[in-house]
Amino acid sequence: MKITYLKHSGFLVEWEHCYWIFDYYQGTIPRLDGSRPIFVFCSHSHSDHFNPAVFALYGQYPKVTYIFSSQIRPACRKLDRKWGGVHLTSEEIAQVCGETGAGRFVPIPEIHFLAGHTEAEFSDGTGEMVKVFTLRSTDCGCAFLIHYRGKAVYHAGDLHWWLWAEETDAANQQMTGNFKKEMEYLEGLALDLAFVPLDARLDGTYGLGMKYLLEHADVRHVFPMHFWDDFSVMDRYASEYPLPAHTQFHKIPGNGASWEL
Repeated sequence: MKITYLKHSGFLVEWEHCYWIFDYYQGTIPRLDGSRPIFVFCSHSHSDHFNPAVFALYGQYPKVTYIFSSQIRPACRKLDRKWGGVHLTSEEIAQVCGETGAGRFVPIPEIHFLAGHTEAEFSDGTGEMVKVFTLRSTDCGCAFLIHYRGKAVYHAGDLHWWLWAEETDAANQQMTGNFKKEMEYLEGLALDLAFVPLDARLDGTYGLGMKYLLEHADVRHVFPMHFWDDFSVMDRYASEYPLPAHTQFHKIPGNGASWEL
C-alpha cells in the first residue's frame, strides 16, 4: 500500500488493484494506472474538502466511482442545474489528471451519495468488495470507515472533537457528546490506517480528538490532516501526547510526500 499526501485532508491510497482518493482540495495527483478502478471519496461540501475538479478524472480514466456524502448532493445539483457541469482550467486538469492542455467543460458523472450511518459495497473489479460505512460528522457531512481485503481504513473528514474557545459551555458539551457517540462505532476496532484532524486553531484542545481515537481503537498507522499548512502541529502533538506502543504516527513533511506501508 502506498499513501500520498495531497494537501490538507486530501490523500491518495494506492492498492494493488485500485486507487482511493479522499477529500481532494488542492495538490497534484500522480499519474494513475488507467487499468485500475479509482474510488473518489468526499466527506462534505466545504471548499477545503470538495473540489469539483475531481470530475476531470472521469474523462481521463475509464473506471472512476464517486462516493460522496449525501450532504454534497445540493451542491452538485446546483452545478448541474446552473451550468450542466464544471468548466475546469488547464491548471486544475493538470493537477488532477497529470496532463497538460487547454481548459475544458466537464459534465458531472453519476455519484453514489451516502447519508450518515449507511453501508455500501463497491467491486474492485477482481471480485473483492470495498465495504463502506459512514459515520456522522460533528461538523458537516460524514466520515468513512472502509473494509477491504482484510484491512480497515478510516478517514474522518470533519468528524472531530471541535472545542472552540468562543463557543458556550452548552455547545461544547453537546459537541463532546456527539463526538463520543460517533466514536462508539470505532470502539475496540483494529484500524490499519486512520486519517485524523489535528487542527492547531483549537489551541489547547487541538489534540484531544486524535488522542481519544487512539485510546479507543487499535490504530496501526495514523496520519494527521486538516492542519492548514501548520506542519509544526505534528511535532507539538508528538511531544505532548504519548502514543500507544502499537501506533505509528506519521509526520507529514510537505505536500506530495508518500509512504510505502
